[in-house]
Amino acid sequence: MWTCRNCNARFAFDEVEAQTDESGFFFICRDCDYRNRLMNIGPDAAGRPQLVQRDDE
Repeated sequence: MWTCRNCNARFAFDEVEAQTDESGFFFICRDCDYRNRLMNIGPDAAGRPQLVQRDDE
């Protein structure tokens, strides 16, 4: 689950789409449009990024 850092809405991983730009990975909250940062902890077995949300951000 990912949690919006602005409104505390919670989303399953398949409910919001992770995106990337020059600042890194993020998802946009469907409820309040807040940009939530994600961290890439390295590729999975298929070579795709493994994204996590840090608790301290």
